[in-house]
Amino acid sequence: MFATADLAILAPLGLKLVLTLVLFMTASWLCNRTLHRLTEHFTNTRSHWDDTLTRAARPVLTIGLALMGLSVAFSLIADFCSFNDDDVVLLIRRITVILLLYALLIRYLRLVRESLAMPDRARIHLDLPTIELLLKLLQLGLTVATGLTLLQNFGVSISGLLAFGGVGGLAIGLAAKDMLANLFGGLTLYMDRPFVIGDKVNLKDKGIEGFVEKIGWRQTRIRGYDRTPIYVPNALFTNMAVINPSRMQNRRINITIGLRYQDFSVVEAVTMAIESYLSQHPELDQNRGILARFTDYGECSLDILVRFYTLTTDWKTYMGIRHKILLEIGKIIHEHGADMAFPTRTVEIESKDTIDGEFLS
Repeated sequence: MFATADLAILAPLGLKLVLTLVLFMTASWLCNRTLHRLTEHFTNTRSHWDDTLTRAARPVLTIGLALMGLSVAFSLIADFCSFNDDDVVLLIRRITVILLLYALLIRYLRLVRESLAMPDRARIHLDLPTIELLLKLLQLGLTVATGLTLLQNFGVSISGLLAFGGVGGLAIGLAAKDMLANLFGGLTLYMDRPFVIGDKVNLKDKGIEGFVEKIGWRQTRIRGYDRTPIYVPNALFTNMAVINPSRMQNRRINITIGLRYQDFSVVEAVTMAIESYLSQHPELDQNRGILARFTDYGECSLDILVRFYTLTTDWKTYMGIRHKILLEIGKIIHEHGADMAFPTRTVEIESKDTIDGEFLS
């Protein structure tokens, strides 16, 4: 009779436990299958955010539903056994939820970073190093926030930790001032992007010029024209001018041509012919303006200023265009019977008789 009575008491509990576990396990399985199908569907799109979200959420939600079922089953058992320590149960549930949310966000950020490296995905306005830096900062922030939240749930006062961290941070900041300056300089480079890897840069104040190979947290590596690596602390970029020729829109050609003084009668015709030739050149930017003007009477030449802009910024192509245009300008000058001036001096020599006559008088 005793065994029958116990069985009669335990039967409803067992039925509830079985139904609860079956219900939540079924929900977990359906969630897993649904997110799997959604992931397959979103994988065909070029977006970075849809399939990465479903892929990140699939294992977390599946495990979360299974743990929820176990939690409900444990509550049924606790009620049956008159276990009244609800604080412990609530603490475990809160910690579980916090860890699941942390796992979801961290996994999502990691998958987004992997998605950005895929060539078939949509391009975004930020370069990959900047995005990786932002994602790492988000991961670090999430880790710190999760750790502080867990400590607070365990009853640890985080106000003291924050105060200690402030004092310690001040001491570390004073001791590692230069290192922190370089770190914030690197952060500025990632955010403002005055140059990216592969750009040609020029730091006139330091006499540094070359191509950017790597942008690190503490320093940037620039490869000089002689293939010598130059390691520049990032703090320098925050207080000096950086010239980035890689982002120029045109290359300017600005030259002064000197004609002989005996060619004064054809100066107007030469300048008009040069300007007409340049205004029809297909490789020059006509929107920036073409200029050919007589500007000065030099010591031994009539100076003509010629200024124009090439459409290309490639150095080799630019030099080829400059070469051909200078040759053509020389032909135009010669066609008008003029020639280039060179330094000359006119010396007046008086005859001996004139000198003697002046002396005798």
